[in-house]
Amino acid sequence: MKLTCSRNLLAEAISTVQRAVSVRSTNPVLDGILLKADQELVLTGYDSETGIEYRMEADISQKGSLVVPAKILSEVVRKLSDNQVYLAVKDETVLVVESGKSVFNIRGYAADQYPEIAFVEDETKIVLKQNTLRQMINQTGFAVSTDQSRPILMGINLIVEEETLTLVALDGFRLAVRREPIPGVEANINIIIPAKAMGEIARILTETDDEVVVSPSHNYIIFSRDKVKVVTRLIRGEFLNYRSIIPRDADTSMTIAPDILLAAVIRASIMIDTEDRKFPVIFNTPDHDTMTIESKTDIGTAREEIPVALSGDKVEIDFNPRFFIEALREIEDEQIVMTFSGSLGPCSLKPVKGDEFYYMILPLRR
Repeated sequence: MKLTCSRNLLAEAISTVQRAVSVRSTNPVLDGILLKADQELVLTGYDSETGIEYRMEADISQKGSLVVPAKILSEVVRKLSDNQVYLAVKDETVLVVESGKSVFNIRGYAADQYPEIAFVEDETKIVLKQNTLRQMINQTGFAVSTDQSRPILMGINLIVEEETLTLVALDGFRLAVRREPIPGVEANINIIIPAKAMGEIARILTETDDEVVVSPSHNYIIFSRDKVKVVTRLIRGEFLNYRSIIPRDADTSMTIAPDILLAAVIRASIMIDTEDRKFPVIFNTPDHDTMTIESKTDIGTAREEIPVALSGDKVEIDFNPRFFIEALREIEDEQIVMTFSGSLGPCSLKPVKGDEFYYMILPLRR
């Protein structure tokens, strides 16, 4: 392998695929990045679950391939002083990196030791704007479970039905649902994608209207944008039917500004260790125009009134403030509808119009 390329482009490619590189794997080859020079330079990172491929331009004079330790390669390329980089393989397993007056020899592994990854796209394709998918992942991923005894809930449920894409996450204490219309896509899909992989996909996507193509299969799913492809294995099993746990009726309903509620909960939580379930934030509605947000702990107390438009029963109910903060931070609407199903039932957050998102949070028992 012999080629020259841009240091900046190479650094970007390494940074992208390094997100999928295994850390301290029992197989040292997976600690590396596969470099393959053919018509273009292709970099691949893989951790046995998720693989990322990045195709970049390079002036290739000799084809070849090699696996190079990701951490060392990244450090070397980032610190090069010249923007032109020369790469070559010598003695079969040593990568020579030259730039300006700097020369590095990095010992790697033969490419045939690297696992083969299937980046073959299925016939079913969902095309979205990158910023839309990025937003959808961020607006649900925070509600994924971290309980390893329930691996199904450690993923995000991707559902396609009736020309609508839905992402669902829940952890036993809260539920996050985000929907987006996808006209023309008539497939019926119900799969579970590892939350870790979805988080990396969100980081790779840009905040632009450029397209990302999603191609689901029975065992894996591929996300493609520009010259980057991400493939990840699916979690096998059946996700909880989220519709079955959404309350049909509400005793209390109110219209509220989510940014005002978020600020009030953040201020109240100053007095609370958010990991300490003994000390909640208390939502109380003394009348139909006001809701108070309170906290009472060993540190001190906080109380704030915010305006609402309430209909139905008054409530006094306790919540973990973190659950509200994480949901409210992802809502961009100026007004939302918040409902309660009694003092022991869940709280729901949804748009004033439409069903683009839905959040449900369970209260803390006193």
